[in-house]
Amino acid sequence: MAQLDRAAKRLQSALDNLERVVESRAPGAGEAELRAALEAAQRENSALQDAADAVATRLDKTITRLKATLES
Repeated sequence: MAQLDRAAKRLQSALDNLERVVESRAPGAGEAELRAALEAAQRENSALQDAADAVATRLDKTITRLKATLES
């Protein structure tokens, strides 16, 4: 989970950097390529967030089952 969190943070940082570059560029100077890269990074970020959410849900369920087993 920590590795996934670190990857998500690195990806968010990359997205932030891309957004700054896109905003600072003159219109038309590679803007289409930068926007495509930004959109791809945003899709990857979304996929990582979904994976992190799924892992967190599974961990919560496992912890609940372990607690119930230990209390029995």
